Amino acid sequence: MKAGIKNKLAIGKRNEFAIWGYLIGEGFDVFPSLVDDKGIDGIVGHEGRYFEVQIKSGESWNSQRGLSRAAVSVNLDRIFLIYNTVEDELRYFTGRQILAEAEWRKSIDYTISQIGLPKRMLEKY
Repeated sequence: MKAGIKNKLAIGKRNEFAIWGYLIGEGFDVFPSLVDDKGIDGIVGHEGRYFEVQIKSGESWNSQRGLSRAAVSVNLDRIFLIYNTVEDELRYFTGRQILAEAEWRKSIDYTISQIGLPKRMLEKY
């Protein structure tokens, strides 16, 4: 594996752990997965309910990659956490919410699947 790709994966993993720590601090139960081959970074519980979670992080709200139709559709209640590392802000959506937005339905089918979060979407969610 090329060093650049390896470093990018390491950054993503560090950001996942930062988010897990934040959620634990807010009183959530957090169960990170040991193997990420099913598109689930972990399970998060709160008040007796548990959800599959996928975390994506980047330096902007534009073009958060890796949110494909397959990943979004497999479990409509799966939560996708999007972390902007520059703004130190987090947004979350379910697969159902992603599929309800026409712009996102289109972009999750791109060759390099992604969603963008323009200002109007940041205000909505």
